[in-house]
Amino acid sequence: MQLSYVFRVSKYDPADRDDHGYYTGVEDITSDHGEVEAAYLQAVQAFAADTGVDRLTVREPEVSSFVHFGVKAPLDGFGLGTLLPGGLAGFHDGAEVPLDTAVELVRPMLRDSGAWCRLEAEGAFAVHIGWDQYLYIGSSQPCHAALAHTRELGLYPERLDASPYDFEPDEDGVLRPGDDDFWSGRRRAVSGGRSILLEEIYVQNASR
Repeated sequence: MQLSYVFRVSKYDPADRDDHGYYTGVEDITSDHGEVEAAYLQAVQAFAADTGVDRLTVREPEVSSFVHFGVKAPLDGFGLGTLLPGGLAGFHDGAEVPLDTAVELVRPMLRDSGAWCRLEAEGAFAVHIGWDQYLYIGSSQPCHAALAHTRELGLYPERLDASPYDFEPDEDGVLRPGDDDFWSGRRRAVSGGRSILLEEIYVQNASR
């Protein structure tokens, strides 16, 4: 569902863009692990509060593959060890987390630690990180207070029609839920003497 209000939030002053929209200023594309990073996290908190959500759901989680193209090498456990019960095992599509945890999940994404996801409250709010420290926030509300607070933090919110990273479902292959019918079919196969190898891709680039 496309949310009515979509914003790109960043530390990059729009005045420092060329005619093609490319940033030409001096800001680094990596996190400072300090005041600027904290401002990003406060902005997420402010937009969520302005929307009226206090829990978010993990969507489309993924971790770095063996080939990593980020600025820095991934952290052990992708920085998730202290954030989620079970660490990486708790990082799966549909995992629901309180807002404070969701905000802390944004931190390793800003740091390019190797884990990425969208965080959303369906029909109301969504947040994710793009390349080069761009933060994309969608809301069902105009979030006037959050916009003002974000500017006070020294960041630049810009209104967009949509995020360039909006989810596009993959129509290739067979997609079906792991519901009761699915598991009933597996039990019938096993009870009939058939062997089954079941591989679960619980997070993009990781399976078990």
